[in-house]
Amino acid sequence: MTAPEQTFRNKKQRKQQVKLRKPGFAVAKYVRMSPRKVRLVVDVIRGKSVQDAEDLLRFIPRSASEPVAKVLNSAKANALHNDEMLEDRLFVKEAYVDAGPTLKRLIPRARGSANIIKKRTSHITIIVAEKGNK
Repeated sequence: MTAPEQTFRNKKQRKQQVKLRKPGFAVAKYVRMSPRKVRLVVDVIRGKSVQDAEDLLRFIPRSASEPVAKVLNSAKANALHNDEMLEDRLFVKEAYVDAGPTLKRLIPRARGSANIIKKRTSHITIIVAEKGNK
């Protein structure tokens, strides 16, 4: 005999009850920057403490450090507010960049031909966790 299915009024209530969301998770989608360039910055902060990662991002001379810093700040705030983690023990557990949709633009060339310019987008994901917790 199986247990009766639980009914929820809406998706938000179901997520809160069943805990479908990931702790310390933040994502920025459709960032208008090439994933290859963003990965250079994300690779630097992976595995570091959140405080060290924030300091590094402040001084890395790359334009990708700004959106990555925003996502890191959001993940930190989610961990502190939603999951009651301690700020001193936070570290970057996972950080990765996926390719988003590519905007294709045409630029006119000689003799009536055209070249395609690919304007790439990125999805930046950062997950923070407490040291000592798996």
